[in-house]
Parts: sequence; C-alpha cells; structure tokens
Amino acid sequence: MTSVEIFGGVRVVELAQYVMVPSTGAMLADFGAEVIKVETPGIGDPYRNLVVDVRGAGRPNYSLEQNNRGKKSIALDLKAPAGLALFYRLIETADVFLTSLRPGALKRMGLDVADLRKRNPRLIYARANGLGFKGAEADKPGFDASAFWSRGGFAHLLTPLSGEFIRQPRALGDHSAAMNLAFGVAGALFRRATTGEPSLIETSLLATAAWVLSNDLVAAQDGAHDTNLQRKAVERNPLVGTYRTRDGRWIQLVFLEPQRYWPSLCVALGRTDLSADPRYADAKARTANGVELLALLSEIFAAKDWAEWRPSFDCLDAPWELVRSIEDVFTDPQTIANGHIFELGTTDGTPVKLVASPLTVDGMPGTGERLAPDCGQHTDALLAECGISPLEIESLRRAGVLS
Repeated sequence: MTSVEIFGGVRVVELAQYVMVPSTGAMLADFGAEVIKVETPGIGDPYRNLVVDVRGAGRPNYSLEQNNRGKKSIALDLKAPAGLALFYRLIETADVFLTSLRPGALKRMGLDVADLRKRNPRLIYARANGLGFKGAEADKPGFDASAFWSRGGFAHLLTPLSGEFIRQPRALGDHSAAMNLAFGVAGALFRRATTGEPSLIETSLLATAAWVLSNDLVAAQDGAHDTNLQRKAVERNPLVGTYRTRDGRWIQLVFLEPQRYWPSLCVALGRTDLSADPRYADAKARTANGVELLALLSEIFAAKDWAEWRPSFDCLDAPWELVRSIEDVFTDPQTIANGHIFELGTTDGTPVKLVASPLTVDGMPGTGERLAPDCGQHTDALLAECGISPLEIESLRRAGVLS
C-alpha cells in the first residue's frame, strides 16, 4: 500500500534526536517528502542505543523504526569546520529544516534562523523544544515526562489522591507535539507556495500539553472548578463513568445526552424497571440520587463477566467502549481495517509492524515503504549530489568529518 505523496518533491533536513521531531520527519516521509537525517559520525541519534527493555537485545529497535522509517541518513561532524560547510551545502538544497536542538546550541553552532537563511532565503525553519522559545527557561532541556507530563499538568490531573504517581505512556507528548509541528510545516509550505515567504515554525511539549488540556485550563478560571480528575464527582452524571465487570474488565460509558440513552441502557442491563423509577427518571433526579445510582450500576455491572454483557452492549447504539489493553488495540479489527498498522521487512527478513501516520489522503493511510536508515547510510550519495567528489569524500572520512 503506497501513500499519496502530498509532499512529493519536498526536501527536509532533520537535525534532531529521540522522538518528538524525528516522528515529525517520519510523518512527512510517509507522505512523500525526502527526509535527510543528519547524525554524528559513529554515534548517531542516541535513540539508536537507548535501552528501554533489557529483553530487546538482538531484536529490532521498534521505536527507532517507528520514528525514522523512510528517511535517509548522513553522518557529519558539525563541530568540524569542514563538516559544517558540508551541512550548509545540504541546507542550500532544502525546503525545510527540522530540529530539536536547544536554541543556545544552535546559535553556538551557527545553525540558527539567520545563519541558515543566509544560505537559503526560502528555507522553512521548524523547531520544537520542551518549554518554548521565549522566557527565562527557553534553553532548559525537556523530555516528554518532564516538560509535557509533569510541567504540562497531566500528572496532576491523573495521579490519584492516594497511591503511586501515575507515569506517562511512552512518547505521549512527543507524538502529540509532532503532529503540531507537521501541521505547521504543511501550512508553511502552502504559505511559501502562495506568497513566496518562508516561515519560522515553533512548538513545544509545554504548548502541546496546554492545547491538549485546553478545556481544563480554561475551566480553571472558574474558582469552583476542580482540576484533579480523581476528585471530580462522577455522581453528578453516573452515565459518564467506568464500570467493572465480574471478570475485571471495564466498560466506559460516555452518555453526554443521558436522557437519550438512559432507556436503552436499562434495556441492555436487563433492568427496564429503572427507566420508570422516579429516582432516576430524568437528569435532575439522577443527579440528586447520583451516589445511590452509581452504587447500583456498579453492582449490576459486577454481576456478570464481559462475555455475558457483550451481546447486549453490541446491540447498544450509544457511545460506550470496553477498555482495551495495548495488545488489544494492536490487533483491533478497526485498527486493522483502517490501515493503522502496517508491516515492513527488516534487512534480515524479520517483519516489523509499525503504526501509520494518523491521517489518510484520498483514502490512503500514511505508511512508509523503507525502514529507518543505518547511521550514515546515504552519506556518499547525498554528498555526491552536492558536487563532492569521491576523493574528497574519502579524505573527509579519513579525517573523521563524516562516516
């Protein structure tokens, strides 16, 4: 299955590490952009060697593949004058520069906006960091767990009032911010095509957290609003809640129109008597008797296993879902039917299943056709395109400027 190349002909130079900005590059590559990943000779992106699972020895680096599929890699020592000169040659051919390096480091290296625009006045400069590019902490290092999850408010919202701290899912903020950055790049390409003007695109993990939690943030202006989800009174609407079955599964109800769905829920539960009960007849009555109704519904759900409930709920035309495990999501028929999972073969023949970009174009999902490159895999070919001769390339390699 081949994606529609809406970014065909666009060259992106990516100087970034770990997940946030590299996953932006992967999304652009999925839809046809030529994405060139610039890495340090012999070291590469630290994510290549990040140990997140001791069982992973000898297995494919799934996270690296997920966030770097479809790219080319060039290995240049940007601290060496000759390496930086080669990088500038590459920038002259680019449409977009993507980076996650901190502003101070970029300025010291001669890679800030003004430096690169001298070489390429039409260059779209797109960057992302932890806490934004203004303010006293613009240069502070930031990762998903720190800048997004902790600083951005998620941990406060989701950690129970008693018990262990709730840790974030892997790369939750990184992938959310990547979509913001990709949106900005797409808009900047359109603006340049229509006006000729390049753009500076910026986002951050903190900005992304604020946007994702914007409903809670704006509601916080109300002094009566409690921003810790663990303290919110589900009793006010027991039809927006999660109920445990006898075998330990959870069913999530999201009946934001409770009067519409209350009668059919009573049918699914085999308790049609409740729909006529004056204590629960309408939203006002259910709110007034919320604690009692919550306890009653919990008792009803807990009386059967999910397998017993499933036929009734499969017939319930209402917004509910069974809480699924990660393994469930990976094999969910809807996930498969919509092309959210696709497979690539590694160089040794081991198949790797990856997640497609989260949109479709003309019915086609964003799926890459190439695995993540080895560090420096395309160095010679890319430098040759810039007019560097094989003899020069070999000389630079002996000097350690590239690999």
